[in-house]
Amino acid sequence: MGREDGHHLSDIKSFHKFYTFVMPTRTAAIVWHEVVVDFSNTLDFLNRKKREGHDITIFQLVVSALLRTASQFPEINRFIYNHKFYARHEYSASFNVNKNDQMIMCKIFCEPEEDILTVSKKVKEIVDGALTKAPDTSDKILDVVMKLPDFLISLIAKLYPWLVEKGILSYDSFKDNPLFSSAVISDIGSFGLNSLYHHLYDWGNTSVFVTIGAMHKAPVVTPESTLKVSDVIKFGFSIDERLCDGNKLSNMLLFFKDCLENPSVLEKPPLKVIRE
Repeated sequence: MGREDGHHLSDIKSFHKFYTFVMPTRTAAIVWHEVVVDFSNTLDFLNRKKREGHDITIFQLVVSALLRTASQFPEINRFIYNHKFYARHEYSASFNVNKNDQMIMCKIFCEPEEDILTVSKKVKEIVDGALTKAPDTSDKILDVVMKLPDFLISLIAKLYPWLVEKGILSYDSFKDNPLFSSAVISDIGSFGLNSLYHHLYDWGNTSVFVTIGAMHKAPVVTPESTLKVSDVIKFGFSIDERLCDGNKLSNMLLFFKDCLENPSVLEKPPLKVIRE
């Protein structure tokens, strides 16, 4: 028996494996980075797509850019548990939907070949579904669990990931759990904040958190070394640094930034998907 959410990577370099003993938890291995994206070309792209009949939101564009990044940098879709590296079988993202001042956690599943129009449609369907579906029963279940003695709650919290790792719990039992995702995305810009770094959780297997700040005006240096004022958004990344080396991680973040500043690349599937 083994994990159903990913397959074990046996060819990881010893240096990276050693890191998991120096920093055995995700919360001990967080690196933070702010990505500032110039949205001048992006807004033109969104307006053009709207004239064509496709009302794409910035959030949908971010999901698509993250998906495209994972299709070219599979390391960002890894997770680590018990000193072992795993390549995730799914491409997914979790995010909150505000329903009558109540935050509902949703999860989207995508394929790495999907373009922006497909991703946009999927996100819209999930958001619409969250706004119209009946109240979730998970809160009621949690209310019952939290009435148990503290030692039983602690035992359940520790036992659950062990049961997942050993393959005793079926994939369907945690498939929709938001903390078992490629990334968790939080649109803090809707609260008027420009930048924020979220912590990682040792519970679950999510190794990447992304926050989206509010769009605002800021000076930007152009490739021609001139200064202009543009609409920009700051993205706060919190990543498990054990996933890969710093050079690879830097290239991932620059690729993500490029996808958002030149979103026309997302209109077509990637020429090639790199898998582990």
